[in-house]
Amino acid sequence: MACFRYLSTSLFLLTVLWEASAQDCQINPFQENAPLLVHPENTTIIYPDHGNKYITLKAGQSVKFACPQSRVNLGGDKSIPNQVTAVCVSDTQFKVNGATADWNSVSCDSEPVPTGRLSSSSCAKNARLGDIGFPLGADEFLKIITICFDTVQQTALYSYYDLTRAIGSRGKSPRRPQFAEDRAFYKLNGRTVNQLYLRKTQRKTVNELLGLDDYDTRYIKNGELYFLARGHLTAYADFIYPALQKATCRYINAAPQWQTFNGYNWERAESDTRNFADSRNVDLKVWTGTYGVTTLPSEETDEDIKLYLYSSGSERGIPVPAIYWKLVYEPITKRAIVLIGVNNPYETEFSKYVICPDVSRNVDWLDWRATDLKDGYSYACTLSTFRKVVTYAPNLQVTGLLE
Repeated sequence: MACFRYLSTSLFLLTVLWEASAQDCQINPFQENAPLLVHPENTTIIYPDHGNKYITLKAGQSVKFACPQSRVNLGGDKSIPNQVTAVCVSDTQFKVNGATADWNSVSCDSEPVPTGRLSSSSCAKNARLGDIGFPLGADEFLKIITICFDTVQQTALYSYYDLTRAIGSRGKSPRRPQFAEDRAFYKLNGRTVNQLYLRKTQRKTVNELLGLDDYDTRYIKNGELYFLARGHLTAYADFIYPALQKATCRYINAAPQWQTFNGYNWERAESDTRNFADSRNVDLKVWTGTYGVTTLPSEETDEDIKLYLYSSGSERGIPVPAIYWKLVYEPITKRAIVLIGVNNPYETEFSKYVICPDVSRNVDWLDWRATDLKDGYSYACTLSTFRKVVTYAPNLQVTGLLE
């Protein structure tokens, strides 16, 4: 009996020593055709720690390898469906379906393909919630971006996503994808959103609305920055993984934005927000939206005419927003700020676009040319004053300004 107790105790000590010496898994999520790494409990993306390009998992920790609309390739074994649960053993070794697999031999058969879906849930007047993400199964969807989409105006009122503090480890996609259209969101009499964004088409549409000749280049110019770009709401660079970056390139996550504004002050608002998350080592919740419709003067009457990309008889759709806004929220301290920019390089009187008191002088992390009208007159507001005008912006508990 004493010998048995001694043997049992020895085996227990050996087990404890082995477990204590087992190494964590450390893997590179940016390798070519790597699966997305997903928390098995809540279907959310796993990111590297702040300042690190590698993901560390504890020995014994479970993770899902996900290849949406593809297959998980385990060292040549292509019988695995689009997702599989793996358990960290050590280093780059995982247990998958009872066998050991090395992360460096795991890949997706093809690039993950994002899609957009429209729900029946309301988010504002005439607007419904939608998602951009990746289907993982019959009842499972990996949500990346949430959209509030106005089905009458055929435009997004806002998008929402989580900005990780690991954004400084952002990978670069080998090629930037073209924008994709989710047809269920649009009714354009047989036309595509892509056709409406073509420079010659937008020029014709804008000129017809203003009473100008179809080929007049007064507003939509050739070879310059004066045209309506596909303005991301959630930006391409707001995600660290190429597959997630690709998910931003959908028309339901965009609105017509003058390139003069898109390429400077709004780009600064985007990059400053990412730099804030990185430099302060905080995760952020970010809503980016539109408000109002840009106008230009009628050639005949000089009255303000609202601009749209889609115009057919009395029907109008895909408005050119008057302003873009970005609500940045830090959920731990519950501090927030709304960044706002005017989307009209031809506007000489900006005061009518200032819809709430400017507090940007109190913010030291913004690096924009705020008063440059061509680059997009820009300012910042508290959420409470902003929501007095833009009532469909989210109502959050806020303790102070995100300075």
